[in-house]
Amino acid sequence: MKKHLILTAGLALTSFGQNIKSQSILDEYKKFDINGSSSEVMYAIENDFRQSPNKDFVILKSNEQLKYPLKNERQVQDYIASFNTSLEVAKKDIQMNELIWKAENEIRKYGVNVLSNYALALPSKHITNFLVPAIQRGHELYVDREFQLKLEKNDAKVDQMIVDLTNILYTKGIDLTTANDEAAFNNLFELAHKRIPALGKEEYGVFNKELTKRAYDFIKTNRSDINLLKVKVDNYRKTVKEFDLKLTEFQKNITEEVTTELNNVGESIIKLNKNQNEIFETLDGIQQRITDNNVRIKQLEHEMNGLQNNIGLLKSKQDEHSVLIAQNSFQIDILSGYTFQNLNTNQKIDALAKGHFDNVFQPGEKEKLLKELNEIKTKETIISVASGVEQYSSAIYGGLVNSGILKGEDAVKVGKFMSVVSIVSGAARVYAGDVSGLTSIVSGIGGFSGKPKPSAEMQMLQKMMNFMNERFNRIDENLRRIDSKIDALSETTLDMYKTMSLSFQFSFDQMDRIIWKTDILNKKATMLLFQDYEKCRELTDAWDRIDVKLNTYADYQKYFIQETQQCLQSLSNLPNNNFYFTVATNRYLKDEKEIEYEIKEIYNPTKELFSLYYDKDINNATFSLMFPFNMSSDANKPYYLLSNIASQEIPDQTKALDDLYNFDMINEFVDFSMRLSNYFLIKGGNVNFAPLKLIDYLRDSNKSINNDLVQRRFLKLNDITRSAIAQQSLLAGHLLLDPIYNSLFGYSTDLKTNNLAIKVLNNNKLLATNFSTYLINNNIDMSDRQKVETLMKNALSDEKALADLNSLIGINDILFVVYKNKDKLYLSFERNNQKIKLPVADFNSLFDNKMINTDATYSLSQTQQNINSKLIDLKLPKNFDGKHKNIFKYYYMGDQ
Repeated sequence: MKKHLILTAGLALTSFGQNIKSQSILDEYKKFDINGSSSEVMYAIENDFRQSPNKDFVILKSNEQLKYPLKNERQVQDYIASFNTSLEVAKKDIQMNELIWKAENEIRKYGVNVLSNYALALPSKHITNFLVPAIQRGHELYVDREFQLKLEKNDAKVDQMIVDLTNILYTKGIDLTTANDEAAFNNLFELAHKRIPALGKEEYGVFNKELTKRAYDFIKTNRSDINLLKVKVDNYRKTVKEFDLKLTEFQKNITEEVTTELNNVGESIIKLNKNQNEIFETLDGIQQRITDNNVRIKQLEHEMNGLQNNIGLLKSKQDEHSVLIAQNSFQIDILSGYTFQNLNTNQKIDALAKGHFDNVFQPGEKEKLLKELNEIKTKETIISVASGVEQYSSAIYGGLVNSGILKGEDAVKVGKFMSVVSIVSGAARVYAGDVSGLTSIVSGIGGFSGKPKPSAEMQMLQKMMNFMNERFNRIDENLRRIDSKIDALSETTLDMYKTMSLSFQFSFDQMDRIIWKTDILNKKATMLLFQDYEKCRELTDAWDRIDVKLNTYADYQKYFIQETQQCLQSLSNLPNNNFYFTVATNRYLKDEKEIEYEIKEIYNPTKELFSLYYDKDINNATFSLMFPFNMSSDANKPYYLLSNIASQEIPDQTKALDDLYNFDMINEFVDFSMRLSNYFLIKGGNVNFAPLKLIDYLRDSNKSINNDLVQRRFLKLNDITRSAIAQQSLLAGHLLLDPIYNSLFGYSTDLKTNNLAIKVLNNNKLLATNFSTYLINNNIDMSDRQKVETLMKNALSDEKALADLNSLIGINDILFVVYKNKDKLYLSFERNNQKIKLPVADFNSLFDNKMINTDATYSLSQTQQNINSKLIDLKLPKNFDGKHKNIFKYYYMGDQ
């Protein structure tokens, strides 16, 4: 019976509510140096304050914000620019990561590839909470601007009212024309509130603020032309009353106009959000179909394993398996396209419409997919608008409309609303290519209802939020949920690619090896990890059962128990050498015959061949393997594209391919480290890793030391993960397809290299399959897809079709063959008196010229993404510039 961990608090906790009321903890927060902290820890601290009586904390933050207010566009722009600069410094602070981003940018010039995106797009996590107040202030500026525009449209009326008000005040000895600066003017204008009741009405606060600014500008510009006139004493009261009534009516009309426009924006946000939800429902439906297919795929793989001697039944299972894999491949690409590739569905629509997938989808299924794809393409949503605005943040807003980027009326309204922040204030994406960064502005909208001590503008925005909530229940929650939904889509897509990739390989004479990988490598390989780190497994399993979320500082204290301490002790012992994570050194695997075959007959020969081809530039070539492409025709592109980067910038990669890494172990170790890493930050000098009391953490002098130690661990894990990705790219044939072709079809006389290439092709079936895709696409005219596909299908049982298919090949000695008892197509040719047979990929991969990458490539890419996000989070507070370092902690916002 499996042991169930009972989670109980390991520390006696003092009431946090009592702590927060004490002046001492607020004093410590004032002195709290965020250098050495992280946005995740700040998020936990902030939420502790929010979940306890927080009046004193709110007052403290408000008072400190007044010292560096975000009053106008320039100040907001300065704040956001400072944040983005600090972020870039944090990125560049990691030498290898800076190189990776530079390399990816070089590759991007020639078209972004999905795998590179997966590994390098960084989820914002809690980092964007530094920006939310500035984003909200930007929306307040939108309200100000709408009032300014209304006053400008009534400039003659407004100017006359300013003259009348100036004379009214002058009658009582208040001369507005004597003010030398805006501050002095505002002080004088304050006196008008006592004379004119309308100027003190809270519901017209934005109008009155903008009228004051307009009055100052008018008087400053026309000072010499203003003839001050005193109101006659006997008419004074009547004049003031009439002025107050006229001003009140004007205030009301302008405020109602702006309110109506805000509500119209709210209506548009609702519509775009509904569209967004509908697309999410569509993607959920696609995801469910993929999941259902996957259940059947796994069942077929189990059945095929016992049918290797029953050719007829095996073929039937293989055919169904191939169709389901093709369906999933197409549908996963849809999810990927939405999540990672800016909603680009045109190619998929075109391929479906032309009948390229008629062999995969029934007519009804095809029509359903076409409808879904067209909806994704044409529906404007909250994400597509945010994406359009941010992507063109350096452009003038009108250009977004004129160029057709923002098409519909709702998109134009919401785009204008968002553009005040992203264009005027300069808020660009938090990370290039980061999907969650696209919705940072949207998160600001969702937070309107939670801001304490709201300004007059925020009160109007809150009314707009209330208006939306009346028409669309909990619009704020729906808006904030978009971030988590995109994150979930990202993670799901990666997992689906990983699963599909494993199933792709479940064919030909790889079947035994795939069974071995799933039954032995994935289980036994982690036994070493789980023996030494058993408490990590027990702890995280227990957390998963009860859905533990470490959202507050108190949560870290609550869930620090004996098993937490034991797991942290284990994670802190990350060894200095990388052999700990390799397959060959795992004592539970060393006696497995499949391991010996995998290393000696597949990995080592492939590595040796790579070394022969790139012996004069092995470092750059190995580095290039870290950028796996999707198409066989692009498999050598990283090497050529990265030639623009100086070789001396690339760290030593010569040992990256030495020993085959156990990718499951890397993924599990990083997962444990990610979940518990904040304990290392808040332990102070405690050798047992117990988290400090909050007040002690705020004054802790070890924060930077602990932060540096955690960074070093993750940097080491990042290097290991990248090396593992390079190894998996190598096994799939990246950087090898071109040179193998030149060796075997270019009249090479290097027998050693040629014979090794032949051995690799015959032993490494994944590489061989990708090489066959490469050969077919280079030597057969694939423009008539239907013709080629029909011949390939019929060739399995029709000799004439096989002959017709072979007649299409441009190289004489390559032939399609069907081996007995296989009932599958192969490419066959001879070199050096040795027969070479290459498995032919599934039709859709073949026609799309796709590389079949290992399942490990996707899981490792996700691990690399998580590590990169963590490293940036650890480095960012340290890199805030001196001017803003302190103010950032007062603007940081946790849960609303």
